[in-house]
Amino acid sequence: MATGEELTDRFRELRTSLEALPEVTEPPKPMLRILGSARAEQKWNTLLAYFLDPSQPHGFGADLLKAFLDKAGQMTDDEIKYYHRDIERVSVETEVTSPQSNRLDILIRAPDEWFVCIESKVDASEGDQQTQRYVEDTHIGNEEKDEYPKDGRYYLFLSKEYAPDSSACGFEDLPWRDVVEAFQSELNLSHGRYPERSVSQLEDFLSTIITVTNMEEDDFEQIQKEKVQLLNEYRDDIDELYNAAEALRQRAVEDWPELFIAHIDGDVWTDEWTLRDNPKRFGCIFKHGWYLDSENLEPTTNAQETQGSTGLRLHFNHLIRNEESFARGQLTYRLRSPTSVELREEFHRLYNGKYQEKLEPVLDERGITNVGNKRDYMRKTYDVDQANLPESYFETLAVAFEEHLPVAEVVGEILDEAVANVKDERIDS
Repeated sequence: MATGEELTDRFRELRTSLEALPEVTEPPKPMLRILGSARAEQKWNTLLAYFLDPSQPHGFGADLLKAFLDKAGQMTDDEIKYYHRDIERVSVETEVTSPQSNRLDILIRAPDEWFVCIESKVDASEGDQQTQRYVEDTHIGNEEKDEYPKDGRYYLFLSKEYAPDSSACGFEDLPWRDVVEAFQSELNLSHGRYPERSVSQLEDFLSTIITVTNMEEDDFEQIQKEKVQLLNEYRDDIDELYNAAEALRQRAVEDWPELFIAHIDGDVWTDEWTLRDNPKRFGCIFKHGWYLDSENLEPTTNAQETQGSTGLRLHFNHLIRNEESFARGQLTYRLRSPTSVELREEFHRLYNGKYQEKLEPVLDERGITNVGNKRDYMRKTYDVDQANLPESYFETLAVAFEEHLPVAEVVGEILDEAVANVKDERIDS
């Protein structure tokens, strides 16, 4: 392990090398190149499935599959829980058709444990209720979904970064950029242990993705390659610093409720607010009445009581579980409702309808992004002072909490009306 003085000297050299490179910014993205061929899309699916399949003779083993699953979990906040024994018996298939004639582009499954359905788009948009049909289908191929636990069913929609998202609530959206980043990170860490031919094949595929989706242009790409060479040279030093940040983050994950409360003004934090600290890694903060049980839509603080066909969970959460929160000095705070029920539909309708006039000035004044999806409603990312981690993270979280208090008042109004509407509708029916 390098000393502090040695690291200082090494990074002084790195800074000199970086300053010698010409300044370059990522260019604006031009119009997406039109492929105009469903056959090309099928080729992308075939290549992706090949590299994800541990049983194929590419020499990557399960490394790319795990990198893909981990990246999908990080970017969608829907962690794909797998064990090494699952990976040993996982299967990866393409063009899997169910008895209801729904054809999945790629299906990854660990028998009886979990499956991942992937619908990918290169240039085309989603077909008529395509993803909704996949979620509602009782089968994956000829296999019944009931053979898998409900928390072991995952749906991913791959597309260009600025293309329309999937329409189904069950699907999580993942841009091709994240696939490229996951695979490139694995190659950067490989240190030559993979077969050269397979590495060349994968790099060629990634180059195709980058070109078609207009992720980079030639001048920009060239400078980035030179920086990647520097990254390779200083990889061990950088990893040592990131490992230090990760060690702090893991400790903070365990104690985040106590650390947060210690940094917030007692006048701001009141009994109407609750921290969901089981599991602690999700970082959920919600107001009384935002968790409603499945029995009678009555307020609860027990997330288990909300699981069912009617219960609701609505909360702010902060993504402390993501390594980037400390590694990049960022805190993302968002309003989220992960329960797909009738009440969420009504809340979503009111949120994006009559309450927008009231919400927009409150959000704009605070620089909060108004997302408006059924699962994610708003989001703001804060910069964290990395020099003072972990305390600075929770100081920033306290700022985010307080800044969102006026927003929470409007959110509460929307939820109250949504609950009243749903209850009235049930009485009428």
